[in-house]
Amino acid sequence: MKTMMRNPTFQSLTFRPDLQGLRAIAVLLVIFAHSGLEIVSGGFIGVDVFFVISGYLITAQLLHAHAQTGQINFLRFYAKRLKRLLPALILMICVISLAAVWLLSGYEAGKQLNSGPYAATWTSNFYFVFVTLGYFDELARRDLFLHTWSLGVEEQFYLVWPAVMVSLNLFHKRLQTNSLNSSKFIYYGIGILCLMSFALSLYWTRILPQWAFYMMPARIWQFSLGALVFLLFHSHSQAARDSNTRLGRIFHVAGLVLIFVSAASMHTRLAYPGYWALIPSIGVALVIASGHQQYEGYRNLLAHPISVWVGDRSYSLYLWHWPIFVIGFALGLQGQTVLTLYLLLLIMMVAILSYRFIELPFWKGRFSKTNPRLILLTSLLIMTVVTTSIYFGLRILPQTEPGNPPRTDVPVIYKMKCDDWIFNARVEPCVFGSEHAPKTVMLIGDSHGAQWFSILPEIYKEPDWRIIVLTKSSCPLVDEDYFYPNINQIYKVCTDWRNGVLDALDKIKPDLLFIGSASTYGFSETQWVEGSSRIFERMSKVAGQVLVIPGTPNLGFDGPGCVSRNLTPDGNIDPLACQAKDRMQETELVRHYLEQAASRFTNIHLLNLNDLVCPDGNCNAMSKEGLVVFRDSQHLTDAFVRAQIPSINERLKQFSNN
Repeated sequence: MKTMMRNPTFQSLTFRPDLQGLRAIAVLLVIFAHSGLEIVSGGFIGVDVFFVISGYLITAQLLHAHAQTGQINFLRFYAKRLKRLLPALILMICVISLAAVWLLSGYEAGKQLNSGPYAATWTSNFYFVFVTLGYFDELARRDLFLHTWSLGVEEQFYLVWPAVMVSLNLFHKRLQTNSLNSSKFIYYGIGILCLMSFALSLYWTRILPQWAFYMMPARIWQFSLGALVFLLFHSHSQAARDSNTRLGRIFHVAGLVLIFVSAASMHTRLAYPGYWALIPSIGVALVIASGHQQYEGYRNLLAHPISVWVGDRSYSLYLWHWPIFVIGFALGLQGQTVLTLYLLLLIMMVAILSYRFIELPFWKGRFSKTNPRLILLTSLLIMTVVTTSIYFGLRILPQTEPGNPPRTDVPVIYKMKCDDWIFNARVEPCVFGSEHAPKTVMLIGDSHGAQWFSILPEIYKEPDWRIIVLTKSSCPLVDEDYFYPNINQIYKVCTDWRNGVLDALDKIKPDLLFIGSASTYGFSETQWVEGSSRIFERMSKVAGQVLVIPGTPNLGFDGPGCVSRNLTPDGNIDPLACQAKDRMQETELVRHYLEQAASRFTNIHLLNLNDLVCPDGNCNAMSKEGLVVFRDSQHLTDAFVRAQIPSINERLKQFSNN
């Protein structure tokens, strides 16, 4: 489309090896973040690095192409993107889908491949925004193609950006202004778009956090930032760039500091992207800008041959790392350093092969000169075939599990209205027994507390006891605000509900109170000890006795899925097949914090049941008695809890008021 005046400023477009080095940093940050090795807490900012680089490069390519030909050829541009990105994506989707069906149970595979049709069409970010998941949909949250949301955002940017550039130029011509040339008008236009998108990102981060994270309009400011860097520095004269060596050094160092500080200090309990995303994004912009200042120092690191080599393979590394981790962790490798390193080696090997035999031939090899129209039609056909195949393939996989699946073996309270999760803060108890019963026992907590409910009716029986249950999933009984990653914001419903429960306790004054929370909320020692103490102080004044049940260890993989995969036709299973070692560290640490808090009160004690769940510190999806222990990776089956009642009853006798 011949719409923009030729601009000699954009005639030259040189290869920037330092940008490949930036890509290497970005992909390594993301991989380390997903590896579970706790190398960097904010490795997710690697995606922001990719977005800014993409905005810079795509703008450069579009303006360079126009400077050479006098037009932006939409068909050629889209064909180039498709042949560069689609083959490796389709290969990954097909291979991972087959691997999941082979290595996982049919039910696991079905739940974890649901986004496949969307991933194949670069729309998975829409899927993850609009899909409705329940609290216990743990498998669906470990979707094998979750990482493709960012690829969807990039492709949607590629789809609209050429039209944005052309529209800005047409608007400039229609205004017939001589005060700004075309390139400056585009610069200011993109600047306005950048500010509008950033404002939208801030608004959505507060109101619709999932939209802010996954949707392209709230991310386009990062692409625009990269575009502004290109437009700004390519509009400067060569003499001006030559004189700014010192400035380039400052830009480079400051940019890298912002990127690495973000990766080291940010975490998933931040309202992201919001204002926080400015830090790594500006860092990337500064590093890119430093390459325009005749500063060669960056070549020592970012343009090193190893950095460039990794950067060249960054797309394949990104494509393969997440599903390989997810399948490996599903098979019990999570948290095991040596085995995780083997997974990293596997990821590298697969990425090298994907790059060499799939990416490179379509990017720079024998398929790179294919007719754009043919590329477009073939790509649409391939996406249609793959999408249709996965869609109907998922219909074949089991939608439910046969018999009495352990994951549905939950306490009866889940059929009632004790727990409304994130939806409201109403305090709605489940009550069992007569209100005229002489004594009252209460159970309060999150899902880790609720899983122990079935011990109460068996031990505290009618007509002597009335049982009251108040639970809210993912809501800790700690007087601290909790940033809930599933909703990407502070869980205010939890705070309001917890305060309402404490007010209700003042009126009920139970004789015996059980409370329980998971150990995985990420609070500091001070938050655990002092936040729990503030809760305990109020409870100690109104309850005869309070028993605190520490959170259950996390198995690290889906328990029923592991049992299903390893169960022989005669109903037996290798006792070591679904065992997980070294899963007690976090729960033991939090137990110690709770013990510190409870020791301040004479009527509050710990009832630690984790040695029943994980004897000798070893967790297993199936007990020695043949019971499935976990109904997912962290919650216990009701059958297992009921089987522990005799042991728990003996332990309760040590408390004098029982």
